[in-house]
Amino acid sequence: MTESEKQEPELVIRYTEPGDAEHLHLWLNEQSTKRWFAMHDDVEVEDSVKRWISFYRYKCSLTATLDGVPCGIATLYLQPYRRLAHQSDFGIIVGREHRGNKVGELLLTSLMDLAKNTFGIELLHLQVYGDNPAIKIYRRFGFHEFGRQTRWLKHADGTYSQRVFMERML
Repeated sequence: MTESEKQEPELVIRYTEPGDAEHLHLWLNEQSTKRWFAMHDDVEVEDSVKRWISFYRYKCSLTATLDGVPCGIATLYLQPYRRLAHQSDFGIIVGREHRGNKVGELLLTSLMDLAKNTFGIELLHLQVYGDNPAIKIYRRFGFHEFGRQTRWLKHADGTYSQRVFMERML
C-alpha cells in the first residue's frame, strides 16, 4: 500500500445510541478513568451508565466514533422545568486510548453547539474533581470556576477529594 492509499481514521460525531452503553461501561471501569468519577463499584457504574445513556432519546447526547467505533460521549443533562431550561449540566468522557487526540475538544465543541442552537441553552455548567487535569481544557474553552466543595467525596482511607463547579455562557 502506498502512502497516498493510506486513509486517516474518520472521526465522526453522531447522536448517542443505546448500544453505546457498552463502551461507556468499559470506560468508567478503567482504573485511569475511575478516579475522576464518584462511582465505587460495578453496581454504581451500571446505574450511572443507564442514567447517562437514557438521554439519547432526547437527542441531547453525542458520541464520537473513530472508524465507526465509539471513543467518547458527551451528554447534556436537560432540565425538566421551563424556568431552568436555559441552563444545563453536562458529562463528558473519552476512552483512555483516545485522550490527547482532540476527541474531547471536538465533543465539547459539538455539545456546546447542540446546547445553544438546538436546545436554546444559555449557560453550561459542570462539576469536576479539583485536581483533574481536564480543568485546563475547560478553562481554554471559556469555563470559569464559580465554587468549590472541599469535602465532597470521601475515600476509604478517610481523605477527601474536592469538587470544582465551572460554568460558561454560550
